[in-house]
Amino acid sequence: MARSNGLHQVASSTLRTLEQRLSLLEEEGRFECAYALRMEVADWLLGARDANLSAPSLT
Repeated sequence: MARSNGLHQVASSTLRTLEQRLSLLEEEGRFECAYALRMEVADWLLGARDANLSAPSLT
């Protein structure tokens, strides 16, 4: 599958941390926060210029 140059990849340790954070937010009933975090991660992964997240790139 071809990838756009704007896409980001996530290190496995970062992915585990995100999954743990999402689980914790959902366990606390903070579903809106979990959704917002998912959307920010999706924007960042897709290379959106206005994403609020920053992380080192694997490329």
